[in-house]
Amino acid sequence: MAEKYEIKWATVANQFTELNNLNDVSISTLTDGDQMIYNAALGRWTNSSYQPGSLQSIYGTAEGIHSVSWGGVSNRPMKVGFYNNKAWVEIMYSMNSFETAPWDYWINSSTNGLQSYNLSNSGLNYDTGTSSVLVVPEIMTNLLITAKPSKTAYIDSTSSMDCSHMSSTNRNTFIDYFTGVIPGFELLDTFGISGGVGNYDTHLGYRNGAIQTDEWLIQDSIEGSSIGAPLWGYRSSGANKGATAHGNPISTSNVLSVWATNY
Repeated sequence: MAEKYEIKWATVANQFTELNNLNDVSISTLTDGDQMIYNAALGRWTNSSYQPGSLQSIYGTAEGIHSVSWGGVSNRPMKVGFYNNKAWVEIMYSMNSFETAPWDYWINSSTNGLQSYNLSNSGLNYDTGTSSVLVVPEIMTNLLITAKPSKTAYIDSTSSMDCSHMSSTNRNTFIDYFTGVIPGFELLDTFGISGGVGNYDTHLGYRNGAIQTDEWLIQDSIEGSSIGAPLWGYRSSGANKGATAHGNPISTSNVLSVWATNY
């Protein structure tokens, strides 16, 4: 046993791997004077100010429903998945193929903002319903959109994009929307077709300075100002109406899903 940890600590000291990537290490937000200690109850090495329930502490364990400290609730049941060396929580899914689903369920008609819908024990509901949305105040660092093969599946890295390519201002606008700080908004020329910077737009209930009740597009599919079908999202009117995730119709086997991380 001593030899096992001697090898791992030598590796860490030489910076060949990130400490939190080791299978028996969990680190939450570091504070001045932190030390690494062995937590026998967890069977893992943690920092002395380790915060159970933080996403950092869950990374490297197992994907699944965990009790997460999120939105002011210390033990909120949330689906945790791993992507790009981080832990993420799912804050929305929809397998509803009706083009009017956003306005029928998770758009507040009075404010044009996003609202929680179909929750179970303060988390997303995976047992009943075709969609579930959690909107709570949380200091997020990034958002991720994915298309997954079922509502109980996790992040599909082959059909995902996050907001890391955006400017901090544009990324924060997305975060403010999904935490309920601001109502609908639009961003122009912020997406590329594969998720990088490009000439595709966002219209989440907003276009040309006016509220729209027929567009909920995380990303549209036509460059420039033309009105096209959604690449990610919903359009309920016109020739290009549809409900799509990753350019394909939303269904029980192609589920639109939004994830967030806070570190």
